[in-house]
Order: sequence, then structure tokens, then C-alpha cells
Amino acid sequence: MKSTLVQRVVFGSLLIVIFTGLFLLDGHLGARAAQNTLPVWLGGIIFAVLAMLLTAIGAVELRRLARARQIHPPLLPVLIAVTLTAAHPYWAPLLSVDPTPLLAIVMLAGVLLAGLVQAQKNGAAGALANLAGVCFSIIYLGLGCWFVLKIRFLGAESTGIWGQTGGVLLFLACVKSCDIGAYFTGRFLGRHQWVPSLSPGKTWEGFFGGIIWAVLVASLFSALSGIIDMYVAWLFGVLVAVTGQLGDLLESMLKRDAKSKDSAHLIPEFGGVLDVLDSVVAAAPFAYLVLAAFGKKG
Repeated sequence: MKSTLVQRVVFGSLLIVIFTGLFLLDGHLGARAAQNTLPVWLGGIIFAVLAMLLTAIGAVELRRLARARQIHPPLLPVLIAVTLTAAHPYWAPLLSVDPTPLLAIVMLAGVLLAGLVQAQKNGAAGALANLAGVCFSIIYLGLGCWFVLKIRFLGAESTGIWGQTGGVLLFLACVKSCDIGAYFTGRFLGRHQWVPSLSPGKTWEGFFGGIIWAVLVASLFSALSGIIDMYVAWLFGVLVAVTGQLGDLLESMLKRDAKSKDSAHLIPEFGGVLDVLDSVVAAAPFAYLVLAAFGKKG
């Protein structure tokens, strides 16, 4: 147990350092682009590429879970639709057309392309389940990460690195601090199981511990940066923590149905990309709503 805990802390810390560095570099490029010293397409490009890469891997892992239940969503249409949907806030504004309808077009085109592949390979056999898997992948991963990028691009006009990335760093810090707080609180103080039929390790103590940690982190961001007012930070922390943990529960349900402990074994002690993204994609729409309405421009 001690070895597992140490490995989890080490790999978790390493991931935080790597991704924080990439986000700050992305903010630097975005700030330079906003100052017109770099081409506009460089603003947010690192974040967009990361989103496409992670959602593509997550889609492959989600398909693996689906295949364990004899559901076979066509892979190529899913990858195309999920990655283009996730990165839509980056690439669509670069085109000289209204970017809003393009999101719906990409999502519907992915379903239609999947239908064509389904018809050619399997005909009507399993069509409803397979195409439902396609739709779920696009909405769950593609649209979930779309909101993460929308949070990132709330600061697209800022000429400072913090103004570019402060909102998305606040969001990700709250989500992951909730995950960490829930894990450790549940591990050391957990007595009352939350949903034992799906995830015996989840407890009510861990649930509320995660909320407390998220609120503390949001409050710290508010006090040090002023990115949101303190009362908004409390609301933000609670909302992100609750929805993020519901997202984690949703993925636990999918894994339990597929009789799999983790979505993959890509990240030591964490599982797969889907195991890392589950709370992020669930909480992102609600975080965007609060930041878009009450966040301060940096």
C-alpha cells in the first residue's frame, strides 16, 4: 500500500509539472499572439493539440470498454469527430465563417460517417448500439473537452500569460485537488460507502473531503490572483467538485459494466487517459458557465 501511494504521488506530481509547463508555454504564445508579435494561429495551439491527443486516446479506451460489452462503434469516425469537436474553439474562429454552426456540423458528420462505416461492415447488425456508442463518445469526450478549450479561450484577448491561462489553471487545479482530496480523505477517514455497488472505495467522507479541497484551492486562487471574487470561488469550488465526482462515478459505472478496473494501463497508478479525464469533462461545462458569467478578465 505504501509503495502504491508513493508511486501515485510521484507520477501525479510529475504530470502536474509537465502539464503546467505546457500550459504556461501556451499562455506565452497566446499573449504574444494577442500583442500581434506572433501569428494569431499560435494562440492556444499547444492546448488544442493536447486536447486532440488526449481525447483521441480517451476515445480508443472508451471503445475498448464498449467492445467488452459487444458494442463496436467505428473507430475512425469517432476519432475524427471527437478530436475536431474538442479542438473546435481553436480552429473554427480561424476560418472566415460563423464558427457556431461548424460544431454541430462536425458532430453530425461524425455520426453520419459512422453510419456509413456501420452499413458497409455490419449492415443493420448492432447498428443502434454501435451508433449510440459513437454519439456517447462525441458528447462525453468531444463536447466535454470543447468546454475545457472554451475556458482556455476566455483569456484569448489578454496580453499577459496569466490572463491567457489563469481561468483554465484555476479549473484544472480545482478538479484535480478535488480528486486528490477525495482520495486521501476517503483512504484515511472513509467509513460510509457512497455507491458500494459501483465503487466500494468511494465514501461520503471522501466526497465531502474533495469538495473542501476544491473550495480551498478556488479560494486561494481568488485571494492571490483576483481571477474571481471570493464568494464566486466558493460556488465554483463546490460546483466543480460535485460535478467532477459525478463524472468519476459515471466512468466507474462504465468500467464496472465492462468488468475492467481501469480504462487502460497507460499511466502508472492512475490507469488510462479516460481515468484522468473523467472528472474534467464532466465538470468543464459548469466551470465555464461560472467563469464566463463571473470571471474577471486578466
